[in-house]
Formats: sequence, C-alpha cells, structure tokens
Amino acid sequence: MGNKFLDDAPCREADPWLFDQNKIDLAMTGLNYCRSCPFWSDCDDWVKPRQNFFDGVAAGKVWKNGRVLAKLDATSPHRLAVGDEPVEDAMEFRGSELLGDRYGDVLRGGETFDSGEPFSKEDL
Repeated sequence: MGNKFLDDAPCREADPWLFDQNKIDLAMTGLNYCRSCPFWSDCDDWVKPRQNFFDGVAAGKVWKNGRVLAKLDATSPHRLAVGDEPVEDAMEFRGSELLGDRYGDVLRGGETFDSGEPFSKEDL
C-alpha cells in the first residue's frame, strides 16, 4: 500500500520536467497541476524545498535555491502572487514587468520572500 499523497496527487503521472522549472512563465504548466491539488502541505513535507535549496515547482509555489519566487493563492488558486503582487489570472500569465530582468529570474529589488528576508539579484 502506497502513500495517499503519492498515489493521489494530480501530478503523479505528469512529466517531471514540468516541475523542474523556476522561470515563472515556464513553471505555469506545473502550477496548473498544483491549483487543484489538496496535498500542498504533504508536497512541501516530501520535497523539503527550503532545506534542499530546491529549484522548481512544488506545493503550489515556484522555488529557486529554496526560496519562493511566486505562489498560488491558497484561497483562490487562479491567482499567482509574485513577491507581494497578486496576478489576477495566473492561468493566463505569460511574463510581465513583474519578472524584472529579461530572463525572468529577478523580481523587483527590495521586496521580500515568504521568510520576510529582503532579496537581491545575488540571492537568486
């Protein structure tokens, strides 16, 4: 008998490449699986993104080096928060000025991640 989370997660048969993306526009396909997933907490416990300096999509969030770049809003999974800025329709998100540089790696300088710590280009 398997773990319920691993057996029932919407992403269980998806291409793992979808969850290896830490550029927000590329991560949107992986986040589409997350938006209907009831296992965000289990996923976070399984992947341990902060401790493992994870890059990619896990638990409804886009991670880079174990830091949250963007996350789906738990109360409305069609909304994506980039830094502290919600993007109203996350499923239509295809790059924007919120991404910062032309590679989509940097949010606006001086904002904070979930931990409340300020970040800069060097953090990413």
